[in-house]
Amino acid sequence: MKVVMTVSNPFKPDPRVYKEARSLVKHGYEVTIIAWDREGKYSKEELFEGIKIKRIKLKSRYGNFLDFGLKLPLFYIKALVILLEEDFDVIHTHDFDTALLGLFMKILKGRRWIYDVHDLYFTYFSNKALRRIIKTFDILFAGYSDIVLVATQSLGKRYQGLREFYIENGIHSEKIVTIWNVPCLKEFLNYEKLDLKKSKKITIGFIGSIRTLTNFVSLFEAIKHDPHLYKVIFVGNGKYLKKLRKIVENNYSQLDVEFIGHISYRLIPNYYKLCDLILALYPPQENVSRAIAIKVFESAVLGIPCIVPAGTLMEDFVKEYRCGIAIKEEIENLRENIVKIKKIKFNPEIIRKRWNWQREERKLIKIYESIVRDTQKK
Repeated sequence: MKVVMTVSNPFKPDPRVYKEARSLVKHGYEVTIIAWDREGKYSKEELFEGIKIKRIKLKSRYGNFLDFGLKLPLFYIKALVILLEEDFDVIHTHDFDTALLGLFMKILKGRRWIYDVHDLYFTYFSNKALRRIIKTFDILFAGYSDIVLVATQSLGKRYQGLREFYIENGIHSEKIVTIWNVPCLKEFLNYEKLDLKKSKKITIGFIGSIRTLTNFVSLFEAIKHDPHLYKVIFVGNGKYLKKLRKIVENNYSQLDVEFIGHISYRLIPNYYKLCDLILALYPPQENVSRAIAIKVFESAVLGIPCIVPAGTLMEDFVKEYRCGIAIKEEIENLRENIVKIKKIKFNPEIIRKRWNWQREERKLIKIYESIVRDTQKK
C-alpha cells in the first residue's frame, strides 16, 4: 500500500511524522511526504531512511500569520498538483493546516483519509470569530475523514485530552485513535554520546521550539536573586528566539543563560543529561490543558523531573508517576518548586514500560492493516 503524508514544515524531520512514517516503511508500506519548505533551503527531493520526501519551496516567515495565510493557498495549489499526479492509496494529513488536502483527495480521487491531529489549531488565535471558524472546519474535517488520530486522551484522572474534545463535538469515538507522541526508546536511550560537561549549578533546561515568552520571564524573575546558583539552557529554535535573547541581554544579563540552538534529534538526550530539571511551562490555554509535551515523556524516561503547568493533562501525568511538579505560573510558586524538584526521585523503568513508541507503532499498523482489509474487500 502506498501512503502520502502532508506537513506544513520542511520535515527536517518532524519527530512525530518521522516516527509514523518510519514505522510504516518498516512494515512494508511505501511512504511519500509532501512538505512545505518555508525556509527554502532543503533538497527538493530526498530519500530519507526509506521515506520519499518531496518539498515545495515557498518562503514564508514563521510566527507571521498574515504571511502564512497569504502563502498557504499557494502551498495548497502546488501540493494538489503533486497529489493529483501521485499514485497512492491513503492520504495522511498532519494537523489542521494540511487537512484540506485530505478532503480534496477523498473527493477527487476517492482515497482513504487519515486526519492526524497534533494540536488544536484554533487556540493559536485571539480573534473570537476566527477561532470559531477554524474550530468549525476542524470538526468538519474530523467528521469527514475516515480515521482521526489524536496525540492525547484522558488518563482517567481530572483532565481531558484531544480525544475527548472531538467526542464532545460529535465525532464518533470508534473512529478516533490515540497515538501518543512518545520517544522510540531503542534509539532515544542508546544515543550517540557527546563530550559535554555538566555544570555544577542547578541546571534548568527547556528543549523544544521557543513559541512563548511569559513563561521564561517568570523563570528568570524566580531565579534572578540567586544568579550564582542556577544555569538555564535553551535547546531549539522558534519564532520568539530572537526576542528571548534580547530580553536576556537587556534585563537578565546577570543570569547564566545559554542558547544552544537547533540540535539533531539523535543527539538531544545529551542535553537532557545536562539538566537537573526540565521546564515544560506554557501559558494557559485549551490546547495546553489537553496536551502532554513530548519533553515531558522524554525527560521522564531519562529519569529527569520536570515542572509542568497546573490544571492540565500534564499535571495528571506527573502526579501519576511522581516524576515532576505541577505549578501555577506565579513567580514565588516557581521559585519554591525549583528547590523542591531536585529532591524528586522516581523509577524511569516504570514509565518506559508504558510510554514507548513500540506500543504506539502497533496501534498505527493495526489501523493501516484494517484499511488494507477494507480495500481488498472492495
